[in-house]
Amino acid sequence: MVIGVDIDGVLAELNKYTWHYFRKFLKEENIPYKFDKTKEYFYIQMNVSLEVENEFWERYVFHYAKHGKMMNNADKYMRKLHNDGHRVVIITSRRYSDFQDERGENMRKAVVQWLAKNHIYYDKICFSNEKTGKKALVINEKVDIMIDDSPRNINEISNVVPVLVFKNPANRICKGDNKLLVNSWKDIYKYISNISKNTKNQ
Repeated sequence: MVIGVDIDGVLAELNKYTWHYFRKFLKEENIPYKFDKTKEYFYIQMNVSLEVENEFWERYVFHYAKHGKMMNNADKYMRKLHNDGHRVVIITSRRYSDFQDERGENMRKAVVQWLAKNHIYYDKICFSNEKTGKKALVINEKVDIMIDDSPRNINEISNVVPVLVFKNPANRICKGDNKLLVNSWKDIYKYISNISKNTKNQ
């Protein structure tokens, strides 16, 4: 099987990082906020404008790219998926990563370095545009199952392949056809192993 894997919120812990540093940024800039982590987007969670969130990421995105923490056991189970014979394709729309300029080059380099530092195995990495999404890449790479946490990506991709929804407070509403909520990499591995086993037995 071909397994598509997102980075932010799936391989890398995005929410805790953002909740900590975004609030730090808002306090430093004396910008009032009201935190509600159940909302979908970070700027809505903080009750600020999208422009303010963009300013935050302009300052912090490369810090996050270097210092963001790995999701628990992501390295272990990515390696196990590979050892079980699956092809693992990382598909990320990390900010700037598809830019054809110095920022894009630096971000792609930072992503690859972070994956290496955390010993995360993959067969291929694809950088998608934030605005156009990942659906076309999922189709082009012949992905059988996608693992993502973004409600937008989940809803679009689930129209073509099943999506394992890496659960967070903002995507709990992503239920229905071709969507399965998972809480950990252990859950992900167990589900894919069962599907693979059932497929072989048919």
